[in-house]
Amino acid sequence: MTRLAKRILIFLVAIMLLAQIPMLKETLARGVTTLYVKIKYPEHSFQFQDFNYESHFGNYIISYTDQDEQRISLMLEPKFFPVLITYDPLNQPMKD
Repeated sequence: MTRLAKRILIFLVAIMLLAQIPMLKETLARGVTTLYVKIKYPEHSFQFQDFNYESHFGNYIISYTDQDEQRISLMLEPKFFPVLITYDPLNQPMKD
């Protein structure tokens, strides 16, 4: 294993360990989802509202509202490192 690969591996392991601290977990999830909504929906100006663990689903839910008070709640996985957005209500197939 090269020296660079070892450093990258150590960095990734450190990030995953730090993500177990609740405050850092929320900060990481907010950063990921803020970037997601800014890129995916540039016409809206979403503002962070809340971040909760929903035990019923086993996922984190983070909510944003825009200037028209439209609220979106994104579902994040996995529980130990919530960075994957698994549900976006604005990105659903059209219904007839």
